[in-house]
Amino acid sequence: MNQNIRVFYTSTTLSWGFTVRYKEVSAAQPSYILPPPTTIVGAFSYPLARILGLVDKLPENKAYKNGYLVSKTMKTFLESTIAASAGVVGEGGLVMHQEPSKIHASIYKGGEEANRIRAEPFTKKFYGESLPKIFPVQAVGATYAPGVKLYMTWVLDVDKLLKNLRENGVQVGEEDLDSAARIAVHGVTRIGSKEGIVAVDPDLTGYERNPEIVNPGGKIRTIQYVPSECVDPEEMIPQITLPYLDYSPRLFYIPSESASNILLKPYSVPIGKWLRVKHPCKAYAPREFKQEFTSVGI
Repeated sequence: MNQNIRVFYTSTTLSWGFTVRYKEVSAAQPSYILPPPTTIVGAFSYPLARILGLVDKLPENKAYKNGYLVSKTMKTFLESTIAASAGVVGEGGLVMHQEPSKIHASIYKGGEEANRIRAEPFTKKFYGESLPKIFPVQAVGATYAPGVKLYMTWVLDVDKLLKNLRENGVQVGEEDLDSAARIAVHGVTRIGSKEGIVAVDPDLTGYERNPEIVNPGGKIRTIQYVPSECVDPEEMIPQITLPYLDYSPRLFYIPSESASNILLKPYSVPIGKWLRVKHPCKAYAPREFKQEFTSVGI
């Protein structure tokens, strides 16, 4: 059955970098070296949801596959996503750095640990034991990449999205969605937390109906990260671990000069690497700028 597919793509310039913290981490809080697929979905879907006038609500069950959600709208977008990815190119690089910081950590405490931090205010136990546990010194991380170009792609199953919206009581037509999406793709303003401001390059930003599809056995070149189980590379490519769309940890190939969880050196030009697509995955690309924006989905 043919899918009714759309591709959002954009090139952004990072102002200083971004913060996307590791999930389910309490003490040390490093940041991912590249924004994972769920963050890419959030970056594109936020302006789209605002233009469509979607009212967000807390989901009845916050558990979602291997993670947790605080947004009913985000669940709708994730379930309609075929692929989402990002890559970098140009001079400079990315580095993840952690600094000691005091954060309000009592929200992470549970069970016996929660009982240990309780104390009468202004007592010796309050100052000596409770406050240090409520506000511990923790290593909080961010990914620094001032001026680096970040390329992002979001591949969406439109029929599934419209169906999911109808099930949530939202009536949106396909033409209305397309009209809103053509504007929304230029409205990406941040990556991760609100401080991760980006500037969109309008010449490398677009929204495309029914993009080019590369089936299993076909070859692609891309600068964006790719799930390792989806491709066979023709040469050595660095790998890192990121959470996938279902929040499960996956290995991804990162086409770059070098990459790790704390450092990434991109190619100076968007040449990409040759990869052969494996079953059951497919690759999706806009008709232009294929190497910059080809994304692979399982």
